[in-house]
Amino acid sequence: MAAVWFFLGYAGAQSPPKFMGRQVSIIEPERTEDGFPKGPAAVCLEGPPQRQCYTAPKDFGNNPTVTAVQLRKELPALFFSAATGGVSGSEIHFALLRPGTGKDLEDLFVVASVSNQNQHAFWNEPAISDKPIFLVADYAVGSDEAHYGPHRYIISAYFPNRLLNDGLYLLEDRYMTIRLYDLQATADILGSEKQEILRRLRRVVSAR
Repeated sequence: MAAVWFFLGYAGAQSPPKFMGRQVSIIEPERTEDGFPKGPAAVCLEGPPQRQCYTAPKDFGNNPTVTAVQLRKELPALFFSAATGGVSGSEIHFALLRPGTGKDLEDLFVVASVSNQNQHAFWNEPAISDKPIFLVADYAVGSDEAHYGPHRYIISAYFPNRLLNDGLYLLEDRYMTIRLYDLQATADILGSEKQEILRRLRRVVSAR
């Protein structure tokens, strides 16, 4: 049977964590004999007014995690991730979830899956967006480059479009770094590119 467990930036033998006063549960899929997930993972908010869940796309059943993100004062969300099975590499799916009016948690992300060689973060930059900006650096393979090692990275920046009221996080900018970074050597890609990222996003905002 699928495993059900509780997590929200939580460790140890404390009480199960809660989100907006409700218990958070993660449902892991069954496994094959080789240890690969048979289906996707899911995350649920338990309790009244009703159980509300979000299920990752097909095959994203590995290493599900969930943490709380403060989008704005008194506006929390759940940041959920799950990975595919893989030997030398895998894909990771992200979702930014809020309780809806039905049985489903609403996903505010329009973010494509990324590789396990990624770095991601939420940044608070009020001059650019009144909600946190979501940034992803994902590797690009160049000629004569091994799977793992130094690579150029594609930086993608997402935040809610101020012209829309649905809260969806949309792609606002994307570029490839000039420098090569080695994520396995703990390179801080987003930190190193921060000046360029913010410069580009200011231009995006000013052009609206």
